[in-house]
Amino acid sequence: MKFLFFFTKHEWVKKIVLHILFWIIVLVYFAWGFGAKTSFAASFYNILMYLPGFMLMVYSLIYFLTPRFLFKKKYGYFFAGLLVVLILCLGYSQLVQLVIKSKVFNGLTMNEGRGVLPFIHIGGIAIAINLLKYWYQQKQQTIEAEQQKTAAELELLKSQVHPHFLFNTLNNLYAHVLDQSPQAPEIVLKLSNLLRFMIYESSVPLIPLTKEITLLQEYISLEQLRYGDRLDVSVTVTGPLEDKQITPLLMLPLVENAFKHGTSNQTDQCWISFDLHVTEQGMHFKLVNSKDGGQTTASNNRSGIGLLNVKRRLDLLYADRYTFATEEDTEVFIVNLEIQWEQSVTKNTTIVNQSLNQQYEMEMFTG
Repeated sequence: MKFLFFFTKHEWVKKIVLHILFWIIVLVYFAWGFGAKTSFAASFYNILMYLPGFMLMVYSLIYFLTPRFLFKKKYGYFFAGLLVVLILCLGYSQLVQLVIKSKVFNGLTMNEGRGVLPFIHIGGIAIAINLLKYWYQQKQQTIEAEQQKTAAELELLKSQVHPHFLFNTLNNLYAHVLDQSPQAPEIVLKLSNLLRFMIYESSVPLIPLTKEITLLQEYISLEQLRYGDRLDVSVTVTGPLEDKQITPLLMLPLVENAFKHGTSNQTDQCWISFDLHVTEQGMHFKLVNSKDGGQTTASNNRSGIGLLNVKRRLDLLYADRYTFATEEDTEVFIVNLEIQWEQSVTKNTTIVNQSLNQQYEMEMFTG
C-alpha cells in the first residue's frame, strides 16, 4: 500500500517504472524472435547485450530528433540525425558481436542482415509513441482552449446581467427617493441582499436551486414595492428541491425581462405568473406576464438581448439537455424553460457559500 501511494504521488517514480516495464516488454519481445534457434534464456541474455543500442535509438528519437525536427517539419535534419543514430547503433551491434562471444550465449549473435532490423523496428515503435503522445497533447490543448473560451464567454454573459439589473433597480430606488417614499429603506435592504448574492455567491459554477428561487422571490418582492396594488404576482414551486443545483443567475434575466418589457409598459392592472416544477429528472420553468396589447416584446431590442444572453448560456452549459421557447400574443408573453439534470453533476458544498456570507457580514460590520 505504501508503494502504491508513493507510486501515484510522485510523477518521476511513475515515469521510471513505466520505462522499466517498457524495456522489459521490448527485451521479451525480441528474445522470442531468437528463441526459435536456441533457448529463451540464452536469447534473452543475448538481446540484453544490445539494450544500450536500443536505448540510444529510442531516447534520441523521443527526446531529441522527433520533437526538435519531425514535429517542426525539418525533415532533412530529422533523417540525417536518424541516419547518424542508426550508424552508431550498428557500430555498437558490431562491437557486441565481435567482443562478447562466450559460452553463456552459445555463440548466438545477430547476423549482419538482421542486425539493422531490430533497431529500425524499435525506432518505429519510438516514433509511434511520440506521435501518439503528440496527438494526445494537441487534442488536450484544443479541449483546454475551448474550455477557456467557453468560460470567458460565460463570464462575459454573466457580467452583462449585473449592470442591467443594477441600472433598473437604481431607477426604481431613485423614483421612491424623489417621492420621499417610506419604502426606500426597504428597497435598499433588499437590493443589498441581491447584490451580496451577485458579488459573493454567483461566481461558482452551480448553486442550490433553493438559492436561485430565493433570489427570484427577493427580486419579485422588490418589484412589488414599485408596482404596489397594481401588480398581481402568482408564484408556484413544486417538487423535490433538495440536492438540486443550477447555474446561478440563469432565471433572473427572464423574470427581469417580464417586468422591464412587459408589466412596466402597462398603465392599468398587470400580472405575472411564476411556475417552477421540479422532478428527479429535471425542472420546468414557466413564466407568463401580461403586456400592453400594442407592444411586441420579442421585437424589443433590449429584451431580445437579454433573452439571447440566456439562450447562449444555456447552449454553453446545458447543450442538448434543455429546451427554451418563447411565445406571445396580444395580451401575454410566455417563456418555457426545461432543463434535464446531469446524472454526474458534482455537488457544491455549502461551506463555500457560508464562508462567503460570513466574509460579507464581517465586511458589513467592520466597514
